[in-house]
Amino acid sequence: MQVESTLMEKTEVTHVVAPPGLATGGSAKFDFGGLLQSRFFAAFMAFFALCAVMAASNFDRLKPADFAFNTWTTWAIKDFLGRPQTPDVVFLGSSLMLVPLDGVDADYTNKTIDGSAHHRSLFFEDHFKKYSGKAVNSFNFALPGEMPSDAYLITRFLLEGKHAPKVLVYGVGPRDFMDNLLPSPSATDPFVYLSRFGDWSDHAALITPDWQERLNFELTRLFYTYGQRSQMALDINRAALALLDKIAPKPPSKMTDLEIYSMRRSIMPDYRPFEVAPNTCLFTPTTDANRPKFLDNIDEYRKRYKKLKVETFNGQMSFLQDILAIAKARGIHVMLYAMPITDINRGLLSDQSWELYRSRLRAIASQSGASFLDMHESGAFKISDFQDTVHLHSGGGAKLLDMMAQTIAKDTVAARQLKIGKEAPL
Repeated sequence: MQVESTLMEKTEVTHVVAPPGLATGGSAKFDFGGLLQSRFFAAFMAFFALCAVMAASNFDRLKPADFAFNTWTTWAIKDFLGRPQTPDVVFLGSSLMLVPLDGVDADYTNKTIDGSAHHRSLFFEDHFKKYSGKAVNSFNFALPGEMPSDAYLITRFLLEGKHAPKVLVYGVGPRDFMDNLLPSPSATDPFVYLSRFGDWSDHAALITPDWQERLNFELTRLFYTYGQRSQMALDINRAALALLDKIAPKPPSKMTDLEIYSMRRSIMPDYRPFEVAPNTCLFTPTTDANRPKFLDNIDEYRKRYKKLKVETFNGQMSFLQDILAIAKARGIHVMLYAMPITDINRGLLSDQSWELYRSRLRAIASQSGASFLDMHESGAFKISDFQDTVHLHSGGGAKLLDMMAQTIAKDTVAARQLKIGKEAPL
């Protein structure tokens, strides 16, 4: 630790006139009447009154689904809320679920899949019908980096009423509970947009554990203008751009939107880092012969698993417990899957951490009445099924989704939820 010394310098003594209300003698007295007559107090009360009037009139109140630009999260939200039909099965999870779901459908349809627009699993639907005799429709709400705290917001605010599915399929991995690189649950892209859809103040201690985040949250609740700042800024920006387009219209360009987007990314890589434009996150059909080589991403996970943050682990397990409790209260049956990972990745975790992770999953599922299946311990997945140390490639993903279709079709509660008849082949 570096210790700096300070030099005492001679300073000229000046006489300062004490402000009104403060005694220059032995004890200071606070002049409350002077405060009430001050300009600061008058300005504060005027601002508070303005906030109250704006709140009462719902002036430019935040519109949850009005997004300045699109990310993986916003595309999924808009697609889900715009669906005319409630999905029977909803998938939750991080990229461990997302990558297989989209990659498998690219192979299955032999077409390039745009991740921003494709939010179902055709492969799963067809294989589930094969095993159960029942046609279902699915929705993929798996998102890159999705934590249980994010899945909790999806479940609590979106999977309700006419949008509540019959079965919730949630695939989790150790990273979801042990990510040493996660500053807080409020630091994820999904949280930024999902938190708009309801009041999560009852979980503020878990979502905003840092005092600065908590202060920001409380200021958002206390002052209307501060709480609605993003919507106000968005509307002002739109109005300014509309005026600018009239005064100085954009010149014609031969570049496509995708080319312009790519050029902007190359010039300003940190501008809107989570933005996803159409046709920029593509899954192309692959075969065993032309799949990319195995990617060794073990250094990334060394950082993620470097230290078991007990607060993060317990907090995310608490969110998982809440997800299952909410689903049960709404009549949604949860199929909880411990996703397969490679032994390379598993080797980064101590035996104690690994057993703690698995035992907590079993206990939480058992307490809530959810079905729990450990796909890692099934022994069905080899390193040849993976594209890196944690993500299945489309071939391994097809194996996973086929097993999910079978286990859900055979699950007694799920079958009852999906109204699978006794005559259906299992």
